[in-house]
Amino acid sequence: MPGDRVKKTRPRPRVLVVGFAGHQGTEYLPIVRESADVVGGVDPAPAASPLADAWGFPHYDTLGQALENVDFDAAVVTVPHSEHFPVCTQLLAHGRHVIKEKPFAVTEREARHLIHLAQRADRSVFTLLQRNFDPVFRFARENLARIGTPYWFSYDYHFNLAHPSTGWRASRERARGGVLLDMGYHLIDVLSGLFPEPEPPRVHSAFVHQYQEMRDRRLEDLVSLMCSYPSTGLAGSLRVSRHNYEKVEHLCVLGTEGALNVAPGVAVLHSVGGLPLERRTWDGPKTDVVRSMIAHYLGHLDDRYYRQGHLQSQLTTVRTIDGIYRDRSRERNKLADRCA
Repeated sequence: MPGDRVKKTRPRPRVLVVGFAGHQGTEYLPIVRESADVVGGVDPAPAASPLADAWGFPHYDTLGQALENVDFDAAVVTVPHSEHFPVCTQLLAHGRHVIKEKPFAVTEREARHLIHLAQRADRSVFTLLQRNFDPVFRFARENLARIGTPYWFSYDYHFNLAHPSTGWRASRERARGGVLLDMGYHLIDVLSGLFPEPEPPRVHSAFVHQYQEMRDRRLEDLVSLMCSYPSTGLAGSLRVSRHNYEKVEHLCVLGTEGALNVAPGVAVLHSVGGLPLERRTWDGPKTDVVRSMIAHYLGHLDDRYYRQGHLQSQLTTVRTIDGIYRDRSRERNKLADRCA
């Protein structure tokens, strides 16, 4: 009717899924399709072709083939750690946005190069980190100031796997690191969000191996970190492992006016004496968090302000982890020199 305002709807983004036949890729695929049109998939695994046929999109063994044949806006990338950098650089060189599994990059050098390419191409590189979209972690970020000045934190995250790592995570060449890079990336990203600092914290680390084959491959089964932030006086501990007696995640932050405790599904603010002041619970399915995360990133592909903040936060996380690994490498080299 005359005078009615016509509501314009944004076209659904066209997405290429890279590494879609793996565990993470098959988890994300149906959720990506809710907010985007999946126009192709790349995966050399034998299971990839029938899976693509079942979902109704063309399948390619290599990214180069897909870039030659498919027109798309963004790629959702779920590949082993060793493949992240070459896949992302190729996508950015062809002017495509990237939404990828962690880590953003393995080394600080790779991270800075990706940021340079993203800025030059005017494209986003977003990292899939679910805790940033989890309601209890959001509650923690929004209410952290209520505990006064934080002075201590402890963060534990453990799996209870009964056997050594398998698949690409058991390969030094493909995993590029052990639990610190794999599981610990999530935790250090959370801490970087809660305690933003211009420089990474000072870290003392202990790497532990339950299985001899993992020691031989230099893939830690457990890492323990002691962190300090000189500019604020904050300190804390972080422990991550794959072979604990139970699966657990627990973050505790102590402040001058109270405490904050976060565990899966619940966050609690406490007074100085320990009295619970406010509790936030959430018992929704994991898929709801994933759905919110992917929809958010797809909706912000062209948001340069949001993009810049995300890139800088990921650089901080990568710098912290890369610095820990480089310190361990220097210690190992010194020990080898003494023993020579």
